[in-house]
Amino acid sequence: MGEKTITGPVEPVKVSIVGTGDGGLPASGTIATTPGTHNPNLIVEVISPFVALLVRFLNVYIGNLVGLLAAAMTSHVITASDFWHLFLKCASLAVAGAVVLSLKDIVTIFAGLDKKFPLGTGSV
Repeated sequence: MGEKTITGPVEPVKVSIVGTGDGGLPASGTIATTPGTHNPNLIVEVISPFVALLVRFLNVYIGNLVGLLAAAMTSHVITASDFWHLFLKCASLAVAGAVVLSLKDIVTIFAGLDKKFPLGTGSV
């Protein structure tokens, strides 16, 4: 027997945009409607540059920390007496990469490059 397909409205999708206070963006909560019933509407959420930078910093820092821990636990390149000391060493080493990428993110956000080139800056 044939299967029945039931269609219904598509739930809206939340889209976050970094706002720099220049007034060129819609207010948070604005709904951008899309044509047809098969495309979701978009709900705009404007976040502050500080929040965007903090989220990006934490994302890179945690990624660096996990990568360093994985590498350190499978080799003897980073020596430590126990896991806690190894964790502390890796946590301190992970800061450098996160700070360097944060400098890039500061330039990206305040120059508005994430709005002009979202695919090139990873802002999608």
